[in-house]
Amino acid sequence: MASVPRSEERAAADTGAPVTPERPEPHFWRTLLMRLRPRDRRFYPLFNLHVQLCAGAVEALLELLSDLDDPRGMVREIEALEKRADGIVDDVHAAVRRTLFPPHPRASIVDLINRLDDILDLTEDAAQTIHLFHVTALTPEAMRLAQLALDSVRKIASAVTLLSEPARSAELLALCAQIDDLEAQADHVLRAAMSRLFRDEPDARQLIKLRAVYEVLEELTDVCKDVSAELESIVLGHLGG
Repeated sequence: MASVPRSEERAAADTGAPVTPERPEPHFWRTLLMRLRPRDRRFYPLFNLHVQLCAGAVEALLELLSDLDDPRGMVREIEALEKRADGIVDDVHAAVRRTLFPPHPRASIVDLINRLDDILDLTEDAAQTIHLFHVTALTPEAMRLAQLALDSVRKIASAVTLLSEPARSAELLALCAQIDDLEAQADHVLRAAMSRLFRDEPDARQLIKLRAVYEVLEELTDVCKDVSAELESIVLGHLGG
């Protein structure tokens, strides 16, 4: 039973009026009900499966960059992974429409799976750019950008795994901070790569090809940062009640 301030007790005693206990604010009951009601947990396995496909696609991209002849068919592998991921996105969208008690706001769930899918879309774009532009040689900067993208996706995979464990929110937020740092590193690599490219590359066709590769690889880390922002928003919204 809620306590009554002593000043109110004295005032009531002086007037002979009954003491009325304070009632909890309406938002207290709404918050309590939200925390007690059963939550639909089907989304977490779907998020985890999708992000594993993301990691597999970026790993395949890095393998493609290490051997541009693509003897193992990494371009086709990335395209296949992207199509599988599209099916998961459809499943999440359908589940959002059907569920009564989503674990997070519906808009947040949709935004998160869409941003995750952006990773696969861009990975496919990068692979197709290399294939269609007939890129035959890459630079250390391109490899560095790809590695930063892979590091970012792996951290996203770890963060998504923690999304279903509110008690580990601090770990998830720490991973998000690391993803943001990797994106900042990619910005520095891109600027240095572009400066060197326009300063030292005499072949205009090679310049155009490398510029396109640099930009799509750096954009991959930008999208990873977008996913990180979605995860942070979900976690902070949960902590705020």
